[in-house]
Formats: sequence, C-alpha cells, structure tokens
Amino acid sequence: MKTHLFIKLCFYFSFILFASCSTEDDGESNDPTDNLITVNIAEYPSSGDLITEINSSLEGSLSYNITLQTVSQAILINGNELRVGDWLAFDFEANEFLYFNVEVSNGNDTELLEYKIAIQDVDDIWAFLNGNTRTTYEDASLGEWVWITESEYNALANYLANTTKSGASDTQLFNNNSVQQVSGGKTFANANQNSMPMNHYFFAFKYYSWSSNATSNRVKLSETSTKSSFTSVGEILPEHDDGFNHFVLKGVNTKTMSEAYLGLYASLKIGAKDDNSSSYNHGGGNTANLDDTVLGKVLLQQGLSTSLKQWD
Repeated sequence: MKTHLFIKLCFYFSFILFASCSTEDDGESNDPTDNLITVNIAEYPSSGDLITEINSSLEGSLSYNITLQTVSQAILINGNELRVGDWLAFDFEANEFLYFNVEVSNGNDTELLEYKIAIQDVDDIWAFLNGNTRTTYEDASLGEWVWITESEYNALANYLANTTKSGASDTQLFNNNSVQQVSGGKTFANANQNSMPMNHYFFAFKYYSWSSNATSNRVKLSETSTKSSFTSVGEILPEHDDGFNHFVLKGVNTKTMSEAYLGLYASLKIGAKDDNSSSYNHGGGNTANLDDTVLGKVLLQQGLSTSLKQWD
C-alpha cells in the first residue's frame, strides 16, 4: 500500500507541475471554477422567486434544460429564467452553495452554462417572522422575549435546522382532553421525560394561559432535574392573553451544558390536560425547587431548541 501511495503522490505532483508549466506558457488559467457563473441570493427565498436570467452566446430560438443540480428540484426553469423551486434547499446551514448546469440549444449548437449559487446567511428567526412581529424582534434587546404568532412558532419548529421540542409533546398539547385550569402563583415543570438535549440553544416557548393580562411570568430551565435548580431564562414574558401564547427569545448565545428541563413561573392560572403518561411538579412562588407533584396531568407548555445557532 505504501508503494501505491508513493506512486499516486508522484503522479499528483507531476500533474501539478505540468499544469503550472502549461499555465506559465500560455498565460491562461486552467481553474475550472473560472467558468462558473456565480449568483448571490439571500437565505429562505420563496418558491418561484427569480434567481437570474440565462444569457447565452447562441443565436436563434433557444431551448433550456437543467442537466445537473446538487439538490434535486432546488432550481426550476421558466423560459430563459432560473427560479427558486424547493425553497428549503436555500438554507445556509444545510447548503452554503448550490451548483447546477444548464444546457442551451438552438437545434444545431449547444452551450453548457455552469452556475454556482452562493446563499447569503440571515437571522433565521427573523426570516420566519412577519410584519409587526418582525419589527418588534428587530427592536428587541438581547435576552428579551418577543410575542409571536402560532404560525410563526410552527414555522420555526418545522423549518429551523436541528430543532427539538421539549416539555409537552404536540400529541399531549392537542389531544381531545379538555383544558383544565391550574392555580397560578407557582413555578411549574412537566415530569414526562421530554427533556431538552445537551448542547442546545433554547430559543422559543409556548404555553396555555387561563388568564388574560398576564404580566410577570418567567420562563425557567433546570439542567439538574424536573424538581430543582430552576433559573429564569431571559426577561419577563411580555403581557399576553388567555389561550395559547407563543414567544421567541432574542439573541440566545448560551448552550445547555447537560440535559435540561423546561419550567415556568406563572403568576396567574394556566392550562393542563389529563394524561396518564405524565405528571408535573410545582413549588410556591418564583422558586428554584419544586417539591410537590401532581400525577396524571400534563402542563400545556413547550420549548424549542436547536444544536445550531442560526441568528444574530
């Protein structure tokens, strides 16, 4: 094997030397990337968005065909226009670059055009917010919770890379059991084994409030257990109404150092459902330790976390 490796190395260096000499002789570069047409596009465009127009040196009536692309259906052709196909392919964390080839023909001659799309990184949370919510997020301070819509929360849960849900599962949140009120003025945490993974950034939270005008609630996290060492995450939640409320945390920079457990200090009543596979712990006031347990119920609260920092 060492002999084969030596031969390969000799061939490789001979090729490099030959290429170098050839370049010096004719003054032209043999770098294949010189032929690439590079297009910059911001992360998370919409399907159908124009990427660029195809410019060919051929004359006459032209036809266009994509012969190769690194992510299937990422790029579509509409006449001489290249447009976004699968918008999820334009995720900087998944693909910093997309490559594809277009064959142009006038019936007699053909031309092969090689493209490179450079995806420009953006704040992924910002990208999935809209209107006033986006403006509020832009203006928020680091560590501030921003009230967002249900659809925005779901978009973050479904499309941000490497995202995990902790606390109550979707099945528990939306089963057919009725929502029951739980008295506030306590710190709560589910004890259903649905924990937050180690080395994750905790960036979003949802819960069911039984009360309107809730003004002093605090999201909490413990990296010890569902019964102790709960500390507040970010600032106080903004004032919100009854029903499900959704929030995103601006500027998360700290990862969980171990498996973590989601908690909430709720000054007013919150919602829970019957669930034979779950229980929850609680303690009086805004506290770190939850000494009491309620069996057969799940608190309607959930967190989103990811192993990748995808925001400013």
